[in-house]
Amino acid sequence: MDRIKLRALNSSDIDKTLNWHNQEDIQDFYAGHPFPVNLAMERKWYEKILISNFPTTVFGLEVIDNKELIGITVLKDIGLINRSAEFAIYLGDKKYRGKGLSKEALSLTIKFAFYKIGLNRVFLKVLEENSAAIKLYQSVGFITEGILRQSVFKNNQFKNEIIMSLLKDEFNG
Repeated sequence: MDRIKLRALNSSDIDKTLNWHNQEDIQDFYAGHPFPVNLAMERKWYEKILISNFPTTVFGLEVIDNKELIGITVLKDIGLINRSAEFAIYLGDKKYRGKGLSKEALSLTIKFAFYKIGLNRVFLKVLEENSAAIKLYQSVGFITEGILRQSVFKNNQFKNEIIMSLLKDEFNG
């Protein structure tokens, strides 16, 4: 039984996502930008994602029972010629972590990528030290392609990223 669904973000979500983007644990494990985000920056991000789903699609993760927004998934740099995109995810609401919802969100997003927009390959980059995320990705079939050595600078040190991918014919969802 589905516990969450993918939905578009809307402007009423901005306070929640602004809070998430400033959470230290999300900043530490997300390879993106390490700086604090203010409301003007978040609004600018929303301006981009609310008016277009291409080449980046951002999904809100909503709990079906209570309609609560708990995180996001992203398909970015969607390429219709090579049929590939980069994936990212986070659960911003800590009380929903560790309950299998990330795996459900990952599977829903991958199904969308492969069966709704016809992609053949979804890839991601994950910090080598993020073993929980690596296990999650492996659980739906992602395989390691390689390592980007010292590609991210976080907390005054260089960190490796692992590149993982999943092909449509490898996905059992």
